Amino acid sequence: MALPEIRLKVRATGRHPWFYRKMVQKPGKPLPAGSAVRVRDREGHLVGTGFYNSRAELAVRMFSDRALKDVPKHFLGAFERALALREDLLSLPKVTDAYRVVHAEADGFPGLVLDRLGDVFVAQAASLGMLEQLEPIGEWLLRRNKKTQLILQLDREWAAREGMPKLPRPKPVRTTVREHGIRYEVHAGTGHKTGFFADQRDNRQRVRELARNRRVLDLCCNSGGFALNARKGGAKSVRAADLDEAMVAQAIRNARKNDLAIDAVHADAFDLLRDTEAEHYDLVILDPPKWVQSKDDVDAGLRRYADLNRLGMEKVARGGMIVTCSCSGSVSEDRFLRMLTGAAALARRDVRVLEVRGAGPDHPVALECPETRYLKVAVLQVR
Repeated sequence: MALPEIRLKVRATGRHPWFYRKMVQKPGKPLPAGSAVRVRDREGHLVGTGFYNSRAELAVRMFSDRALKDVPKHFLGAFERALALREDLLSLPKVTDAYRVVHAEADGFPGLVLDRLGDVFVAQAASLGMLEQLEPIGEWLLRRNKKTQLILQLDREWAAREGMPKLPRPKPVRTTVREHGIRYEVHAGTGHKTGFFADQRDNRQRVRELARNRRVLDLCCNSGGFALNARKGGAKSVRAADLDEAMVAQAIRNARKNDLAIDAVHADAFDLLRDTEAEHYDLVILDPPKWVQSKDDVDAGLRRYADLNRLGMEKVARGGMIVTCSCSGSVSEDRFLRMLTGAAALARRDVRVLEVRGAGPDHPVALECPETRYLKVAVLQVR
């Protein structure tokens, strides 16, 4: 059976998968929110197949450039390809059992991220259409491994925009994951994101390489990933701090689990830096939470990033390193680097960029959808 068809008010000159409500003609017959539809542009040219939701500002989310007939079959095939990328091509199970299996539009799944955390798979949905396609994927995972546990989270902001049904808050699942020889306690389905920052895996490994014989400060440490890797890499001393007391306690437990000595404290990053003497550390990691939620928050968020990085630059010894991060998707790499330039000027330090990094390859970036690149990580040296 052919899918219903909608028309755009614009010519589809590019490949970006999003069309906003003002760009879409109202269909002759009302369609249920989240319907899979065939999409044609203003000239009648086939754009492909997507989800249509008339109540959302982002009304059409494309997931195929073809006219599909069997949508569930399409997503099962796409899911098997996404899993094969992580397991076969990237060989991630050799080094970790915590990685992203589906990275939204970059894998052809509008508004869906799915992380593997040990035997637990945590899905976070931000699209009503995609939410309604999850059951066959869950059944496939359960057939593959009977020990698998599934958790479904809804992005609250997008759930309201898309008109998703209210679902009970999932009960977190306590598990342990391994990554490059370090074990982490994880409460899957709770805390920030899905419960573990799998996107920083390669950057944690980079910090391990940089940390030998250095005095290290890890701010906004969460469960201690950077701090533990610094200690594993031979750091002279490691101090970790977070404003969330539960995360500090978890970082301490993770350190004990791995027989790694770190000093983890409950503290505000700004206050701790202000109370630290100048040039006290050799390596500072700055990994704050998502301070820019939307484009309206960019200017205020950049000021906050600049203040944190200025303080960090002041506390790094000459020849020392800073690994500084932003997970705010609304802040481009260019604006992030310009912010760092301003922070260095305010700190009156000469700083050079050694590397600009991002998330690991299990978080691929779709060229047609640059929004799939959200994590920026700059490795800096203070001269």
